[in-house]
Amino acid sequence: MTAAAVPSTDALTAHLVHRGLAAAAGDLEVTALAGGVSNDVVAVRGPGLDVVVKQALGRLRVAEEWLADPARIDTEGRALRLAGQLLPGAVPEVLDLSDGYLVIERAPEDWRTWKEDLLDGAVDVGVAEQLGRALGVWQRRTAGRADVAADFGDVTAFTQLRVDPFHRTVAQRHPDLAAVIGRTVDVMAADRSCLVHGDYTPKNVLVDPSGGQPWVIDWEVAHVGDPTFDPAWTVGHLLLKTVHRPGSAAAYAAAAGAFLDALRAELAGAVSTDPDQLVRQTGCLLLARVDGKSPADYLTDDERRATRDLARRLLTDPPAALTDAWELLA
Repeated sequence: MTAAAVPSTDALTAHLVHRGLAAAAGDLEVTALAGGVSNDVVAVRGPGLDVVVKQALGRLRVAEEWLADPARIDTEGRALRLAGQLLPGAVPEVLDLSDGYLVIERAPEDWRTWKEDLLDGAVDVGVAEQLGRALGVWQRRTAGRADVAADFGDVTAFTQLRVDPFHRTVAQRHPDLAAVIGRTVDVMAADRSCLVHGDYTPKNVLVDPSGGQPWVIDWEVAHVGDPTFDPAWTVGHLLLKTVHRPGSAAAYAAAAGAFLDALRAELAGAVSTDPDQLVRQTGCLLLARVDGKSPADYLTDDERRATRDLARRLLTDPPAALTDAWELLA
C-alpha cells in the first residue's frame, strides 16, 4: 500500500508540543505511513520521541463514496487502553488522545504485518495461536461487564465502516442472498456479548520477528457485540490467502485451526459462539472483499470468482464447521 501525503504537518507538530510530547516543532521529522483507507497515519521522530499519530478521515479513500464519523478516533484510543489493561503487551501504548489526534507507541523497525507474511506464503501457526488466545482474553474478560457495555455501546462507526459497506452493500448486489445476509445482520445486531475489535485481520497484526506477542492495532470500530465477527474475519482472510496462494492451502488451514482452537481454549465456555453465525459471517466477509466497497486488491479476476463462489456456498449450503471450508476449495 502506498503511503499518503503527510497531512497538516504544522498543526500536528504544534499539537505534540502543546501536549508536552515534544519540546519544539522544528526538531520533529514527520513521515507518512500506509494507514489504509480510513485514516491519516504518520510517524513522528524527534529528541526522545518516536511515535505514530492517527487522525480519522470523514471520507474514506475508496472509489465509491464512503463517509464515517471522525469521532471514532476516540473509540480507538479508549479501546487500545482497555485492551492493554486486559492483556499487557498485545497492543501499542496510548501516549495521548485529544483534539482528534491519537498518539501511540511505534513498533520496532523490524516488525511487519502478518498480512505481508501470509501473502508471501510464510504461515507461522504460532502467530495464529497467539492471536486466538489474545482474542479469547479480550472476549472473556469483557463479557457481561456493564462498564464496558456502557463505554462501547455505540455502534455508529461499526455500522458505517463494516455493516453498511460490507453486509448491506453485498445484499443489495446479490438480491438472492439478501435474506441470509439480513439474518446475519439481525443476529449480530441483537448480540451484545463482549468487546469486538471489528477488524481482526492480518493487516492489523504487527509481528515481532523474535516470536514475542504480536500487536493488534486499529480498534476504531470497537464495540460490544457479536463474538463471531472477529474470528470470522481472521479465518476469512486466511481463506482469501488460500484462494490467492493455493499451494499454501494446508498451512493456511492449519493456522485457522490453531487460531480457533486457541480462542475456544481461552474462552473456556465463558462466551457462547454460534457456529452457524460464524460461518455466515465468514461468507459475508468473503463476498464483501470482492463485491463490497473495499475489495481485496491482490485478487485476480479468477480469484475473485473463486472467492465469490465460496462465499455463496458458505451462505447457501454451509458446512458443519468453518474449517471445512478448505475442503470446498480442494
